[in-house]
Amino acid sequence: MLKRIPKSDISIRPFKAYKQWSFDNTELNVYEANATSSVSSSQFPQNSIFGQLRAQFYNGNIDNPFLRFGVKSTGFATGSGSERFMTGSAKVISIPQIYVGEGIKKGSLNLIDSTGTFTDDSYGNLIASEGDTVSFVDTNLTNGSASFTDSILNETYNISLTDLNFTTGQIQGSYNGEGFSATMLSFNLDTGDMVVDNFDFLNPIAGSNIIGNVFYNQGLVVFTKHPDTRISGSWDLSFKSTKTIYEHEYLLIVNEDEFNVSQNPSAVVESGFEYTFITGSDNKIYKTISKSGARYIRKRNVLEDGNILDYGYTGSIGDKKAGFEHWDMSGSVDSTGSFLSPFITTIGLYDDDCDLVAVAKLPQPIKSEPDFPVNFIVRFDI
Repeated sequence: MLKRIPKSDISIRPFKAYKQWSFDNTELNVYEANATSSVSSSQFPQNSIFGQLRAQFYNGNIDNPFLRFGVKSTGFATGSGSERFMTGSAKVISIPQIYVGEGIKKGSLNLIDSTGTFTDDSYGNLIASEGDTVSFVDTNLTNGSASFTDSILNETYNISLTDLNFTTGQIQGSYNGEGFSATMLSFNLDTGDMVVDNFDFLNPIAGSNIIGNVFYNQGLVVFTKHPDTRISGSWDLSFKSTKTIYEHEYLLIVNEDEFNVSQNPSAVVESGFEYTFITGSDNKIYKTISKSGARYIRKRNVLEDGNILDYGYTGSIGDKKAGFEHWDMSGSVDSTGSFLSPFITTIGLYDDDCDLVAVAKLPQPIKSEPDFPVNFIVRFDI
């Protein structure tokens, strides 16, 4: 017994599944990229790796939503303020696609090495916990003037200091007439290097704690800010891979007049059939129907001429002959018996070519009665 399922009763819903992965420096390679060096890095020339990175990810189309690769935040900065910046070198961790799946889950990547902890910000940026590093070249606390250079672009900034407290770490002053406030994290008196939580007025490249990028679909982690100091020793990397899974849901409606007749051959009688035997091309003998007749469920019928045609049989309601017309009587005295109505235990789903593609097993048999419909919901994920 087969029934076509209407499309309105079929629902296919996609959802994302994630799997946690962890690797260390012994399991994944670190590739060095350098614009001027042809020395091999893990069997690939450094200048070749650099050229590939620059051509695909750092090609000046970072702020063009139609030409860029990888995700980006909604703040479409331009010029030196772009979220992606690469000098003449970089370091790359390439994660095999078998672990990445459809892509690294945004916001799930975490990397720890001897220099700190790095995470992704869900917009393809690799974020460090460190602050902005600047090198003071001149400081005059008497008149409150100071100048320093950033550690990336070597741009010089002249500022006015109104407060520099080494005890609390508070720094207050102004740059180009705009006031600022920052917290000093460390200060090296010998080198003049100061690490602060943030200088708002710095060039976004130099002042940002963005130290690289994560390209989720490609499985690449790229360090572009001070790459020579990153992941040079032992490190640990963890992230979640992504896989789209589709939940299929089928609503199966068994109406009162469907799937409620026994398939047991002893419950069916045939009338008017004629058979013949033929020999097939494989020299086997097959029984075929030469004249079609009719099949009837065993029951008592009154013919047009008044004669009674009784195809009943001894049933569970007593010693009398019973047929399908005794359904109500049988149900009143034997509610658990199947009589001529089957119990549904298994549901098969077929494609348009009638090939079985899925089988659902019911936790307990369900009786298909002719009194009311029965609905089944079949769900599976692929």
